[in-house]
Amino acid sequence: PATQHISPRLGNHLAMRYRLVAKSFGGVGCTSTIRGAVRHTLQTDLPTQMGGGDSAAQPIEALLASLLGCKVATAHYVARHLWARPHNRFESIEFADVEAVRDPRGALHLPITEPPPSPPGLTRVSGVARVHLPAGSPLTADDVAVLGRVVEQRCPIAAMLAAAGVEMDMEWVPGGAAPL
Repeated sequence: PATQHISPRLGNHLAMRYRLVAKSFGGVGCTSTIRGAVRHTLQTDLPTQMGGGDSAAQPIEALLASLLGCKVATAHYVARHLWARPHNRFESIEFADVEAVRDPRGALHLPITEPPPSPPGLTRVSGVARVHLPAGSPLTADDVAVLGRVVEQRCPIAAMLAAAGVEMDMEWVPGGAAPL
């Protein structure tokens, strides 16, 4: 992919590199541009009551959207290698009731030079991943649960959040026919 560049070897493995530039706008908004063969841009902002212009998702919301997108991409890869052909695919994944929790005192505590009473980051992400299988698929709820466990281990963004101490609690279940 355009945003991935092979960097010098790390041990016996090649590292992936992602390059971006960013510029603030309107006070607290930010436009990030992914630098690769194809340039994509992402914007973040804060709600007006937090001093922003409410023109884009909050940075935490963008992180959560990235987490779910990463889980979808990882799940497609895992399914291809986990399940036997021709049943190694699914139609879609629907994430429901996704909720992230953080204590705002970690970021907003004053005076600003004193340590906050709690960490500023997320403490928990939970929800349900409904995996929509093709009609007639022999795959079971146990198969979908195994898919979920492997995705949680292999998804780079989920791994970063878990390493940062975020409790990751996503339930993976069959979702029946794919929604229209």
